[in-house]
Amino acid sequence: MGNDADVVVVGAGIAGLCCAATLLEQGLQPILICETPEVGWSLRAVQVGRSRGFVQHPIWQPGLGGGSWFSAAKYLNAPVSFDVSPPLQIHRMADHSTVTLSVSTSPAAIVDTFADISALPIKDQRDGLEKLMREVQGMSWTQISQLSETPLAEWLQQRGADPVVAKIMCGLAAKVSEIPVDVAEQILNAYGILTKIRTLLFGEAFCTSPAPDPWEGMVLPLARALEAKGCTILRSAAMDDVLIEQGRAAGVVLKSGAEIRGRAVALATGTPRIARILKNMPAAVRAAVEHADSVKGYDCCTYSLLDRDVTNGLANITMITDEQGANRGYVFPMHAVSPGSTEEGKFLLAAQSQHMSDEYHALGGHDGAVQSLLGLQERLYPGLENATVQRATQVHPYGWLNPSTHGPKLPGRCEEIPGLYFAGDGSTPTMSFGVEGAGQAGRLRALTIAGDFASDPHQASAQAVAR
Repeated sequence: MGNDADVVVVGAGIAGLCCAATLLEQGLQPILICETPEVGWSLRAVQVGRSRGFVQHPIWQPGLGGGSWFSAAKYLNAPVSFDVSPPLQIHRMADHSTVTLSVSTSPAAIVDTFADISALPIKDQRDGLEKLMREVQGMSWTQISQLSETPLAEWLQQRGADPVVAKIMCGLAAKVSEIPVDVAEQILNAYGILTKIRTLLFGEAFCTSPAPDPWEGMVLPLARALEAKGCTILRSAAMDDVLIEQGRAAGVVLKSGAEIRGRAVALATGTPRIARILKNMPAAVRAAVEHADSVKGYDCCTYSLLDRDVTNGLANITMITDEQGANRGYVFPMHAVSPGSTEEGKFLLAAQSQHMSDEYHALGGHDGAVQSLLGLQERLYPGLENATVQRATQVHPYGWLNPSTHGPKLPGRCEEIPGLYFAGDGSTPTMSFGVEGAGQAGRLRALTIAGDFASDPHQASAQAVAR
């Protein structure tokens, strides 16, 4: 029986889109399985009146050729444009001061930034921190990508970091990950924090606001351009299982009973989803899924449309830290960082907080998390509630922390099932973080698949079968 494609890519988020684009660029024919009504479903903006709010600001990474989605848009000639967001800020509720995270050119400069944002004094640890940052700045992205299963505490110990230096680094990692320091010391990997240091502090990447939003301005143009290049996208195509014949992945079976066949299958989904679309999981895959479930958190977002600006001209995406220095959430003045998102004469303030499961339930679940986030904003910007003319809220489970933890990861290539690859952000290797991290997983896996096909001349391509 002939193949429908060279590669069946399951999952039509940014990982799947970038995987499909890279496969096309490598001369292979993908089919993209989209289980939702449209691609990139989780990246849709939230409508508030005639304004649109979003908290995903994809990383643009010039040091990696622009990054995954940028490179895909360039290759596909997709009409994607974006604004570069102003530098990230940290607002400290302890003293009501604000620190701007400017680009650091050197270890000395970045340690100056650490001095501004660390909850611990660093004066006596400056030499040790500069030595560590010199090594981080000199690492290749391939070296960083190999640290996804290495505990941060272990990586610091291997470098002979002073215990106080290690505590400072774990504190910084906890701050950006929105978890307590003791939890960070236990579960975070080196990859997660080194990625953020290199991108956001050493200036190798920048947050963006695609116009008019990430879904309509980035995801949908990529999908349309893929289809124009000959990639089939099957929408609302619910997965049943991976089709395995003679021990090898040979395609997928949909809930409709349809079989979509290919020389390989790439599962470009979140790790928890794997358990529902791969019925017979190898032990290593099961371990990765169970780990991802154990660190699953909750994402709480509010979008307040205001009739006046109560933020005193806030123009930067801002991390809020409490009196103990812990990250309590982010605020996004959409009217400033993405001007096209907000209707004329109004102001739109988005906010986001992320919670581990225990904290989320201690807050009272959905309603408690929303009220906690709104209360934080009212403390910061008195009069917010009175200025709000319309509001939308979102709370949903999300595996945002999994790529930054040192538990088992999905292997990029499944050794137990030849022809099966994992291409979501919880697979390894990948680079960067957030939306870009997912895109890089898809891109890197497509390159692996192309390399494997090139070394196996006995497999006929889908194009050859069609002829």
